[in-house]
Amino acid sequence: MHRQVLSAGLGVMLLVSTGQAQDAGADDAPVLREELMPLAFLAGSCWTGVFPGSETFDVHCYEPVYGGQYLRDVHAVPQGAAVYRGETLYHWDAEAEVITYRYYNSIGGVSDGTMTPDGNRMLFPDETHRGQDGEERVFSTVMQITGPDGYSVVTSEDGEV
Repeated sequence: MHRQVLSAGLGVMLLVSTGQAQDAGADDAPVLREELMPLAFLAGSCWTGVFPGSETFDVHCYEPVYGGQYLRDVHAVPQGAAVYRGETLYHWDAEAEVITYRYYNSIGGVSDGTMTPDGNRMLFPDETHRGQDGEERVFSTVMQITGPDGYSVVTSEDGEV
């Protein structure tokens, strides 16, 4: 998920594996609970993407936590001397029967949403972001696996994906 696209009406990014992760061989594959397996291709690896039309890049590193009950995504976007950072924790909501997540960023924002797998796509239809000032914005994102070492992300405001 790329909440740093918040200022754009539509953002597209292609991320590729950086090779900074453990070898995803069968014996070394990170363990996730069954319901989180649609996100397993991310677990134990880092990915880098460049924002279209700029030299700004984003690095995401994913790791299973607490025995695979959760998947953590820690990311950073260097912006000159400053670095925008965020952390997402994905989990299975048994009552709602959906993968949910909460995202925190370094400028005081928090987002909540759900993820539904759809073949080689992950649909994030309803992310509600609350800025430090209390303003809420709603985003929709589609993450699409583009190959064994890449995925694309399209984020838009108000369900326009």
